[in-house]
Amino acid sequence: MVVVGAHGEMGARVTQILQARGHRVVPASRSSGVDAQRGRGLPAALDGAHCLVDCLNITTVRRRRAEQFFLTTARRLTEAALTAGVGHAVVVGIVNAIEPEVRGALGYYAGKAVQEETYVASPVPVRVVASTAWFSLARQFLTQGRLGPFALVPAMTLQPVHPDAVAVALADAVEAGPGREKRQLVGPERLRADAMARDLATATGRRVPVVGVPYPGRAFRDHGLLPTGRFTQDERRYADWLRSSAGGPGELR
Repeated sequence: MVVVGAHGEMGARVTQILQARGHRVVPASRSSGVDAQRGRGLPAALDGAHCLVDCLNITTVRRRRAEQFFLTTARRLTEAALTAGVGHAVVVGIVNAIEPEVRGALGYYAGKAVQEETYVASPVPVRVVASTAWFSLARQFLTQGRLGPFALVPAMTLQPVHPDAVAVALADAVEAGPGREKRQLVGPERLRADAMARDLATATGRRVPVVGVPYPGRAFRDHGLLPTGRFTQDERRYADWLRSSAGGPGELR
């Protein structure tokens, strides 16, 4: 199994789970000589691989940058996988990202939509594991969008999920073997993003005033990030994640 983006938050989790299940895993990242954006190191990394797991990510809200990154990496990875004879691929998706109103509202979602569409159109069989926002996104809410002492957080409703549940779902998709499907994974409760950030600040002793701000776009006003259709629900709650994952006073891990 080759996990691309293996040193990121989700890639590291998936790598650990697959290894614990007895699989031989090649963690691929730029630090190991694999650059999916430029295509460097892909033939060697994928040689003899049974499955490609794409956990790549980029931190941006700019549409052009997100679309270029996810389109380029998805194309290079699927082409390299096809050439190497890799049996199938698994990719991290976002619930509703391919919906026109959602992808049109935020550049990052547009990039993830392009990534998913590129994989689905590829001859390589792919399983997409699309989840709602992870609990750990609350850390980004507190550190990004800062205005002086304040954290400006979108006042939008989410149904977030534990990142460990997403990692397990990805590992399960790997073990399912070749196939074409999309799995949706969600958490058990609907929460406001600004409330999540505020609770994390309290749990970690951070004196960061959190201000909820309306996010432009009908998709977010109309709860466009909430799941629709068939999905699997993980029952772990945000408060449980806070108790186990938020560090001591002043710490954000």
